[in-house]
Amino acid sequence: MITVSIGDPDFNDAYYNALKALPVIGPEPPAHFFTRWREAYNCRVLGHVVVFDRDSDYTAFMLRWA
Repeated sequence: MITVSIGDPDFNDAYYNALKALPVIGPEPPAHFFTRWREAYNCRVLGHVVVFDRDSDYTAFMLRWA
């Protein structure tokens, strides 16, 4: 399990690039948006921390969005 803070400058860029790429479907509750986020990127957002259950998910996320 990898826990990354959004305050990390390198991860921050990747996080916001991925955030812009995930479309918002009309007025949806935050819980629904973050469920779609978890399905798309295989990670959970907990406040200012993102938790990846597998190291390979973190690596793939950074390679794609950083």
